[in-house]
Amino acid sequence: MTEPVVKAGGAAEVEREPYSKDYWDNVFEQIGRRPLVKLALVILAILYGSAIYAPLIANDRPFVLEAVDKQAYDDARRGLVGVTTSLRDLIESGREAYEAALRERGQDQTYATALEAERGALRLRLATMRSYLPSNDHADLDVFQRAFESLVDEGLAGERPLDEVVALRDEAKDLRKRYEPATEEGGEGRVLAEVRSYPLWESTTSLEVFFMVLWVFVLAWPLWNRLVNRLLLRGVRTRIRGARRAKFGLVFGVSLSAALVWAFTIGGSMTFDVATYKDLLTSGRIEASKAVFPPLNLGFAESHPGEPYREPTWLDESEIDEEGYYVRGPKVMQPDPLTGQIPKRRPVEVRYGEPERNATWRHFLGTDILGRDLFVRLLYGGRISLSVGILSTLMLVFIGVVIGSIAGYVGGLTDILLSRIIEIVQSIPAFFLILTCVAIIPEKQLPPIFTIVVFIALVRWTGVARLVRGEFLKLKEQEFVLAARAGGFSNARIIFRHVLPNALGPVLVAAAFSVAAGILTESSLSFLGFGIKYPIPSWGSLINESRAAEHWWIQVFPGFLIFLTVFCYNLVGEGVRDALDPRMKVLG
Repeated sequence: MTEPVVKAGGAAEVEREPYSKDYWDNVFEQIGRRPLVKLALVILAILYGSAIYAPLIANDRPFVLEAVDKQAYDDARRGLVGVTTSLRDLIESGREAYEAALRERGQDQTYATALEAERGALRLRLATMRSYLPSNDHADLDVFQRAFESLVDEGLAGERPLDEVVALRDEAKDLRKRYEPATEEGGEGRVLAEVRSYPLWESTTSLEVFFMVLWVFVLAWPLWNRLVNRLLLRGVRTRIRGARRAKFGLVFGVSLSAALVWAFTIGGSMTFDVATYKDLLTSGRIEASKAVFPPLNLGFAESHPGEPYREPTWLDESEIDEEGYYVRGPKVMQPDPLTGQIPKRRPVEVRYGEPERNATWRHFLGTDILGRDLFVRLLYGGRISLSVGILSTLMLVFIGVVIGSIAGYVGGLTDILLSRIIEIVQSIPAFFLILTCVAIIPEKQLPPIFTIVVFIALVRWTGVARLVRGEFLKLKEQEFVLAARAGGFSNARIIFRHVLPNALGPVLVAAAFSVAAGILTESSLSFLGFGIKYPIPSWGSLINESRAAEHWWIQVFPGFLIFLTVFCYNLVGEGVRDALDPRMKVLG
């Protein structure tokens, strides 16, 4: 590195080294000079970003909910008697009689397990009640819980305090009456307090958090990378090149740390595909002072029974009146020629926070047979289709690089044997093999998405292997490899630390085309009904939801996204290939 230079003013400044570009600097510069490639990268970034952040863009769960769930409180309050009755039945039957009855029915649950289940059920109900009650109303519930759990402990010890359980059941009836909620402000009953919850965040998994944080770093790379290069690395090229691994490590390290923190603190998971918050808010069973939903408060599995196969709502033909009938277009109901009656329609239900019945943005890309919003399902479908392309490519590149490296570097009999294996695998019809495997492997043993990814990788690694083999045959006699051998380095170190980095150019080109091929394969399998199953969408399965010409939007929009993604990946692949080829260099 250049030493500091002291100028006339006495201040020491670091003299910047002359700008010298290495191999990858030239490659990225060549890619940046191709407008179509840059446009394709921007489109892919938008597609991946919309898939990663789909839960934050469209969801039927609110970010924040400050509300009183009267239904949940009432269910918990009434359930006190049911739990106590179940405990009474257990104590009355006793351990031997209970377990004997279960054995006759072929069940193996123990008496202790049943008692613990009742203890857990009571705790859950009391916790629900306490969450909506002020702290000064918890005393009677605490006394009741201690008495209940004491009886459970006695039952576990082999005792049968039947009289005490009967008395506790009467106490539960009294609590149920005394803890009735007030029907109106200032009325009789318990005044319930609002509870703040975060349903959407609680349903977000740590894996989703990892990719959300990672994608923020990726999209902001030009900004923060330039700041780091100027402020911390002072523009010195040797420092910038040496910091590349540290930058990648920082990006993945921060993303992984965020995911781990989320897993140990929030631990989010989505138990059900459909949430009921909007229905409860619409019916008044939940009274909310604050409910913040995503920009599109529609779930990917949320159905609207009054709007099956509704055309995009920006079209005049999609207008529906209050009774659920189409106003114009081919779907206008005509009287029956024999009876003269018009079939009844189900009116459109506008749930809490949704656009009005005929609003332009209600279902911008239409709906499917169950009235599920197609735009929302396209967002979530991209998570499957794009993931299959990326994961299958990573696997096949890994397999191809390892086998191709060994074949090209070792040579001899090993090269002949591996080359024959490559030729055998290439002779197998890849799509039909994948189709057969997906069709015969049970979903319970291996989900379809993993089956597709694994078998795409297992049959399509051969192209990468041949490219890597050819590069190794060319590079293994170069001076730097001979010097590494003379230095006593192991074969594994020479292969993966010295030769492989210089052979990655063709691999990157093949990887770009492989992602496009993986997306097409998944879409074809899902279209044929052997891929992703209901209710999880993918772009291929969405096309298969209707093949009728009158439902044109079902085929057009998912098909366009498949075409756009594959086209962009092909543009990127061609751009990388041209950038790596000195004969295709674009002069600035």
